[in-house]
Amino acid sequence: MTGSFSCDAATHPEFQGRGVFSSVVNRCYIDAAENDIPLTCGFANVHLGPTYKRYEWRGNICFIDTLIKVLNWEPLLIRYIHNKFLVHAAAQVLEKIHRSRSVNESLKIERISRFDERINRFWSEISRQFEILVIRDQRYLNWRYVEHPEKDYTIYIAVKDHRILGYCVLSEEQGENLRRGYIVDILGFQNHCNVVNYLLHRAIKYFEEHNVDIVKCSMLEKHPYKSIFKKAGFVTYPRHRLALYATINLKGSRIDEKAAYSQALILSQNHFLKEKRNWFMMHGDSDLI
Repeated sequence: MTGSFSCDAATHPEFQGRGVFSSVVNRCYIDAAENDIPLTCGFANVHLGPTYKRYEWRGNICFIDTLIKVLNWEPLLIRYIHNKFLVHAAAQVLEKIHRSRSVNESLKIERISRFDERINRFWSEISRQFEILVIRDQRYLNWRYVEHPEKDYTIYIAVKDHRILGYCVLSEEQGENLRRGYIVDILGFQNHCNVVNYLLHRAIKYFEEHNVDIVKCSMLEKHPYKSIFKKAGFVTYPRHRLALYATINLKGSRIDEKAAYSQALILSQNHFLKEKRNWFMMHGDSDLI
């Protein structure tokens, strides 16, 4: 089915509290339904208080945790410790404690500039493991990560006997005296090959080679790969938390908008949608990165 992602909604401060936000958002959902888009999901900022409350009753599914791994501690420590000698000494100790363990890369990890037709076979096989996720075939992945007009992504695939067993997509940005690396998307088989673990360690190695200070990855609280990231030294960053919400879109009119919207709210509480483990979403499924 065709779904949509809710990107942005805001009301001018002088007109807040008059129902403008709800009217615009409700109209968007009805327009989506009229264009044969029955499901809309999005990420809400939990820390925005009243804004998040609007999504909480609309169809909150679960929270999205931000996992981080510090590769270079000095830029972080210098914010709290003003003695350069202490900063350097503390950074060396922390880097030894949190150093990544090497893995035996029995799989071949390749960097690619474009997804070829082999990814379609991979998608056909791995999609059976999940209930709700965006189609990740050759056409979509190239459109999302290769043909993006403004951003550059680094792509790795795990290959065995010329067969793709997984991929990951990376991004970088500079800000606040920190160079950040993002694991935007990662997907792979988790049988005896342990593909995601190999891809994750290759991603960390890439960021180390590019002098990245901190690596981030956002994933749902019940994400199947969360334990793998934890074992690789990632920790949950408590100060930044999003929430995944979803709503059913029903067709309406100017007369029965409220009736259609109330009905849609009830449908949005459906057990299939509300089950956290049914969803597989990464930051790449949004417009945030």
